[in-house]
Amino acid sequence: MLVSGVPGLGHLVPVLDLAGALQLAGHEVRVATNKEFHVVIAGAGLQPVSAGMSNVEMREQRSRRWPETDTQPVSVWATRMWAQVMAPSTLKDLLKCMGRWPPDVVLHEEGEYAAPVAAAKAGIPWVTHGWGSPLRSASELAEIEVLAAALWESCGLDVPAAAGLYAHALVNPCPPMLQDQPPPGASVVWPIRPHLLKGRGPALDADVYIGFGTVPSLANARSQLTAAVRACTSRGLRVVVTAPSEQLRRELAQIDERLVQAREFVSLPALLCSCKVVISHAGAGTVLASLGAGVPVVLMPRGTPSQLRMAEACHRAGVGRRCDPADLDATLDEVINDPAIAAAAGAVARQIKELPDASSVVPRLASLTIG
Repeated sequence: MLVSGVPGLGHLVPVLDLAGALQLAGHEVRVATNKEFHVVIAGAGLQPVSAGMSNVEMREQRSRRWPETDTQPVSVWATRMWAQVMAPSTLKDLLKCMGRWPPDVVLHEEGEYAAPVAAAKAGIPWVTHGWGSPLRSASELAEIEVLAAALWESCGLDVPAAAGLYAHALVNPCPPMLQDQPPPGASVVWPIRPHLLKGRGPALDADVYIGFGTVPSLANARSQLTAAVRACTSRGLRVVVTAPSEQLRRELAQIDERLVQAREFVSLPALLCSCKVVISHAGAGTVLASLGAGVPVVLMPRGTPSQLRMAEACHRAGVGRRCDPADLDATLDEVINDPAIAAAAGAVARQIKELPDASSVVPRLASLTIG
């Protein structure tokens, strides 16, 4: 089994649990991504192989090709960047890898658009693993079909519907309360319990966790993080906040050294049992970890399409609220004090607990193997 993902925790972590379950069941598994994330793959006990450019190379190429994107919202160019900058470099490496080591099935995360092309070229099935955010709308699937057309044509193939996403099956960790049923464009859907990244370090205790992910350009959101920390400390709430920047962490901790602990990374499963609310960017990993613990959410998406979908879905399901920084104080009070929001978060927690674990998906994937 070849597993493929772009270099990012939010992209790779969702597939690691299933990759590990496949390996435990006796399948030979290799995980393809850029070498900057090989330590994550190896840390999960899996064998990494190199594929695709680095994040730095991708951002530099995006700026050179489309300089206007430097001043545009992320939602305008994110999908195009992954499909037309990252994917061609990944496709080249996947084809080389599959030439040396032919897999029977390819499993790819939903933002890695080269794997379906490489699998189709090799004549083998592929399966898409969702991030856990609500899946793309029909119009978004049509957009990626257009954006990825040249990728397919580079291998002498006609681009299929939705650029091949979900063509053979979809592994979907999004709980039913947050997802349209049935998911747009997917005819074969295998539910799976979301996989949470567990880190090491001292046990922390807080009333509120605040974090905007792990991608520095989005996670070092100084104005939003500062507003969120101040809103919480003004109410006497104990805060754990994460940010990649050491300087920013110092600034946030100095807002109230009695109430604020600033860290580069925390293990959410260990922290959330004490939290009353989570304030985040609406990334799937943070939101599903929060809701899995029954903790309501306040969401300030940073602009990526998946974050916007997740924020809207959570607001609609009543498990939290989406807000702008200017509305944070009122929104925080509502989410902390409204028992209906807490009840809805608890309902999603029960749904997540009832989703099947990764081992239940292994036989379904294995049934696609050929030869």
